[in-house]
Amino acid sequence: MDKCKAMDMDINYENNNTAGEKCNAIDNNQNKRVTCLNGDAETAIEEQPEAEAYLKHLLENGCNEGDSGYEMELPPWYDEHLFKQGQSFMNKYRFVIQSGMLSGLVAVLAIPSILKVLICTRQSSSPATAYRRYVRTLLHTNSWYKYSASDKSSRFWTSLRAVRKAHSRSSRACAKLGAGQITQKDLALTQFGFIGFLSLGAHRIQLDDEHFLEATSHMWRVLGYLLGIKDEYNICGRNWLETKLRLSIVMRKVYEPALENPSEEFKEMSKALLEGLWHINTTLTVGSFVYFTKRLCYVKGYEYFKFDYPPWRKPDPQQHLYYKDLSWIDRFIVFYALILITYLHKFDIVRCYLNFRAWLNELLIEYLPYLAILKFGTTWAYVSIFNRSGGENEFEYHLKED
Repeated sequence: MDKCKAMDMDINYENNNTAGEKCNAIDNNQNKRVTCLNGDAETAIEEQPEAEAYLKHLLENGCNEGDSGYEMELPPWYDEHLFKQGQSFMNKYRFVIQSGMLSGLVAVLAIPSILKVLICTRQSSSPATAYRRYVRTLLHTNSWYKYSASDKSSRFWTSLRAVRKAHSRSSRACAKLGAGQITQKDLALTQFGFIGFLSLGAHRIQLDDEHFLEATSHMWRVLGYLLGIKDEYNICGRNWLETKLRLSIVMRKVYEPALENPSEEFKEMSKALLEGLWHINTTLTVGSFVYFTKRLCYVKGYEYFKFDYPPWRKPDPQQHLYYKDLSWIDRFIVFYALILITYLHKFDIVRCYLNFRAWLNELLIEYLPYLAILKFGTTWAYVSIFNRSGGENEFEYHLKED
């Protein structure tokens, strides 16, 4: 508990429940839900005592515990059918899944304890290292969606073992160098980066697919367990409703304030990350993608549409809109991307086009990363997480010695 009193972020445990003029209250055994009409859009504000308790436990106790110590075995609550459903959605929503995860990778850089470890391991300190880190993350994530969890000899398990082993090694090394270990809190907040923006923002891109949300929640609950997160800290709960409450409160009380006042190190690391990823996707610019990330997290001043205002905050006519500070190219990218995703992604032909682009980028990353070759050289540009025999390739470390 004492270690957590000097926590690296300020958390406000008070509920910010602001009701509109027209409200209906629905009580159940776990939560109270207040549904309000806010202008033309219906929004839900939830009193969430269990979610509050989860967050308090995560922040006060999760920073004192490392890896769960769980064996690399499927948990007793594993649902094979639901897990396979979750994997299958990569083919249907590839583009938005990858976009949401990329925003999550940028957002986790705003968490000081996670940032310290990344700085220590030098995994994202330059465009070159950030490029390799993200490509490696993409390849590992794709393997979790692609390969069978039922076959213990599949690359699904090889990948997970490699990632968990890398976390363990990084945690021990950084602890020795004074940067702190990787804790349960860090693992759970990183887990948010993979699923949070995608699932909580689904309604904003008209992705009203409850099967997708339920299956994705279960899949990432299983992955969190296998990567060393204890059930009590796992940001994915027993069902989508529980997961949604946990994700919502973590976004509102951890990520939103962290992104509202990020450190200089965040700005440097996010710049390095996005400049590295430009060699994968040339439509990525630092200004536009940081804007997307803060908008997804409901940071003040990053509202673009009327529905971007969260139910717990009323529009402030005096609030400066940071969209106006962007360059003309960043403004165009923001406009183009938001129109495409918000209003057109629901159409099959547009979704297929975007998924094809994402799939083509994956092929180029694997077989011909020509921009990265020109910038970083052939050896550095090609990234492989598996060796020729199907085993794992060792992670590369560039530990900070000072």
